[in-house]
Amino acid sequence: MMKIATKLAGYIESAGMAEFGTLKTLGLTSENSLRVTLSMLAKARRIYNPVRGIYVSKNVDPFWVATKLYPGYVSMLAAFYLDHLIDEYPFTIMVGSGARRSVVMGQYEFLYFKAKNYAGVEQKQYSVASVEKAVYDSLLNWRFIGFPKLTAVLYRSRLDSKKLLGICKGESSAFFQRLGYLLSVLPSRDVEKEGIMRFCAKKVRANAYLQGRGGGEYIKGWKLIDNVGKGVLLSWWHQ
Repeated sequence: MMKIATKLAGYIESAGMAEFGTLKTLGLTSENSLRVTLSMLAKARRIYNPVRGIYVSKNVDPFWVATKLYPGYVSMLAAFYLDHLIDEYPFTIMVGSGARRSVVMGQYEFLYFKAKNYAGVEQKQYSVASVEKAVYDSLLNWRFIGFPKLTAVLYRSRLDSKKLLGICKGESSAFFQRLGYLLSVLPSRDVEKEGIMRFCAKKVRANAYLQGRGGGEYIKGWKLIDNVGKGVLLSWWHQ
């Protein structure tokens, strides 16, 4: 049993991830014994078993695993981390996908959100959102990231206005009001960000809230109720 366990662990280590059917074709033992051995390896934390029938090496890149368990692309905080825009390592990895689901793998959690579109997704070792795409996803799913972190990312990033506005095409006026306002509170902006902000200003229509509903400061130029607060949005700047 121990020799079989060692061989299985070694195969999974070299492959990174393996399905039960593939491991079965190795012919190391009977199907029942194979299941028992894999269960033993997972319980001993020598391998991961994040979903039924899938076995993962503990040394494999978790971002790669997140996009392989279910088709999708790494986005939001994880994408910002990979682009060196935030320092905090994301143990919760957001993945744009075709459906919503959650998978726990050791200390990691993969949160799959329903992607609105796939424009701006780049193919590297695995699919990952460009900075512009990750900003877009973050504005649509702000509850997962929070506006203070997004504001910090907007300040640190070098955005391509044409790419970002192309990805955002067709969004609501409230979407552009939020984006424009966040850009407006930055301590400084480059030419690209100024261009994005001017475009957003043209999209201002009815009154909107920055997040949810609730009292806050009314920003006349953006017809936006800031119910987070400029001090909170820029808390990272004042630290």
